[in-house]
Amino acid sequence: MPVIPAQSHQPASTDAEIFAECAERLRIAQQAEGENRQRAVLALEFEDGQQWPDDLYNLRKVSKRPTLTINHTRTFVRRVVNNMRQQRPRIKVHPVGDGADIDMAQKIAGLIRHIENRSDGAIAYDIAGESAVKIGWGYYRILTEWVDEDSFEQEIRIAPIRNAFTVYIDPGAIAPAGEDMEWCILTEKMKRSEFERKFPREQQTEWREGGAGDQGSDWETKEEIRLAEYFRIQRVKDTLIKLSDGSSVYLSEFNKEQAAQRNVFIATDLRGKEIRRPTWRRQVQWFRLNGTTVVEQVDLPGKWIPIVRCEGNTLDLNGQVRRRGMIDDMMDTARMYNYWRTCETEMIALAPRAPWMGTTNQFQGHPEWNDANQKPYSKLVYNPDFIEQPDGTKTPLPPPTRVETIQIPAGFVNAAEGAAKDLMALAGMPHEPGVDKPGEVVSGVALRRRQALSDIGHFQYYDNQTRAIAHGGRILLEYIRAYYSTQRMQRILGEDGTPETVELNAIDPQTQKIKYDVTVGRFDVVMDTGPGYETKRQEGAEQLIDLLKIAPVAEIVAKNGADLLFRSIDGPYSEQLADRVMPMNPEGLEKVMKGIPDQAKNIVTALQRQLQQAQQTIQQQGLELKYKGSIEKGWMDVEREKIQTQASTKVHDTQVNADTKREDTHVKAQASIAVAEIGAAGQLLNTNTEAAHDRAAAKEMIQAAEKAEKSPK
Repeated sequence: MPVIPAQSHQPASTDAEIFAECAERLRIAQQAEGENRQRAVLALEFEDGQQWPDDLYNLRKVSKRPTLTINHTRTFVRRVVNNMRQQRPRIKVHPVGDGADIDMAQKIAGLIRHIENRSDGAIAYDIAGESAVKIGWGYYRILTEWVDEDSFEQEIRIAPIRNAFTVYIDPGAIAPAGEDMEWCILTEKMKRSEFERKFPREQQTEWREGGAGDQGSDWETKEEIRLAEYFRIQRVKDTLIKLSDGSSVYLSEFNKEQAAQRNVFIATDLRGKEIRRPTWRRQVQWFRLNGTTVVEQVDLPGKWIPIVRCEGNTLDLNGQVRRRGMIDDMMDTARMYNYWRTCETEMIALAPRAPWMGTTNQFQGHPEWNDANQKPYSKLVYNPDFIEQPDGTKTPLPPPTRVETIQIPAGFVNAAEGAAKDLMALAGMPHEPGVDKPGEVVSGVALRRRQALSDIGHFQYYDNQTRAIAHGGRILLEYIRAYYSTQRMQRILGEDGTPETVELNAIDPQTQKIKYDVTVGRFDVVMDTGPGYETKRQEGAEQLIDLLKIAPVAEIVAKNGADLLFRSIDGPYSEQLADRVMPMNPEGLEKVMKGIPDQAKNIVTALQRQLQQAQQTIQQQGLELKYKGSIEKGWMDVEREKIQTQASTKVHDTQVNADTKREDTHVKAQASIAVAEIGAAGQLLNTNTEAAHDRAAAKEMIQAAEKAEKSPK
């Protein structure tokens, strides 16, 4: 096997050099991670139940003494892991620049959710996080596969790495998710029939190199062969060019045809010279090796190796990186607990049953006393016995009595309880609800504080899993740009899991520009942590139901978001009700239109136009009726005012005349009292009668006008 000289800095190029480089780097990883791997193997065996030291276990086994294992370790690990599963982080995409916008970011985020859903990405995240909790590190990977045997399209898949020991990472990678790794080796198994189909000219020689946790005599079987995948990053010379839309791209990745469709070209400076500069780019290379040579190689897109690390507890001491999970710290305390519980059980088991004490004569002829301390007899009969006194009298002896059993030493009990408390404290769970004092009332606030204390004690695992998923999201962004760059119909998923089909990289016939172009723009990944969408949906439904008790809010929800209310309720027929109510508001109708065939869209569009025309006609007729009614109402008001004015004028004139006549009558009365009084009285009577008649006539005219106004035309 050829070996690359240590002083050589030239990258390996031939198959033999690449094979030798891979083998050498694997030995470097084994040397750097050897101690961590050995401790990790012990931790996994301990969690699996092998919690007694080998020498003590063998010694007690020879003497047939018990070795009990009360496996609290697995329970504590499950608590932490299941808490991480309940609030699994979620990927969100934000636009950064170079033509990226919010709408495209949402589409890419929906595509990532589709990839996670299709490949069961949650399983990969959970396995990596659980491995980090147990031994201090875990991995998952991102790869691609053909959609079908007769398709040219590829789909991205998030795959779990169940055995973290099969990954040998660059020891120089210090980033939590391994973003800065320069190389990585992964061992795998492949069916011999598949290997022969893919590589008919290659020998079926297996890859034999491996470290702790990745060894075993069962590797080479009749059905499978062991291979190795080797990733490395090479610096390749390239030219960086600036485009007219403000973005930049490598010259080797610049596609003139696609740029012309987007009306984008290489930008120039004031002198008309193209803006470009020489640079280096990271090229990810992948090789598959058997036991003797390289059998396959491919250049991968992006600048990161598509293997993601999830860390646990890490300590860099004197240049040596030590990795630990939560099991390592609990091993000694768990052994103490097992030992004291075993001693307590052993003493109880070896202690004799509570025997019966009496004279021989009392038990003679009654064999049931031989097992009376084991079987529940309803009655026990004994022979009375006597003691003869010197004076010849006989004193009866008492019946047989039970002897008390041997008491367990308090030291054993206290030691076991102390070990249990230490175990809970080391597990980050210092107080269990079950150990409260009898009758003690514990408030909900106290219980939440206990849960928060437990979560804080293990938050580093959740935080590191969040970092690992975020780095996987950045790799997905690069893979989407490379593998979804052609025109295709693609399913995406909304945040609530609602599917939607969009056409990627299609030319819009109206604008003649590419719509939903995944190759344009720079995006970044942010993480959404906390309870998942289902939990938020249930909490939101409860809040909405409470808000509906407020009448103004209930009116708004019923008018604009009734479908959202029904969809948030997790009950029978809620989805059907939401689907029926959804088209009643414009936004809901727009979403419904996206999911129906084009022929149905045309029918709905035609019906919408007819409905709009009918609504416009109704509105116009309503305005005309309102205007006509206003005119008629105005005419009636004018007529009524005219009649009222005439009546008021006539009444006023009558009153003025009456006043004038009163004054004349008063003057004449002074001249001749007798004649004046008779004349004035007659004249005053006539005047009052005439005024009353005029007032009645005016009143009749006003009533006639009001009656004419109220009567139908």
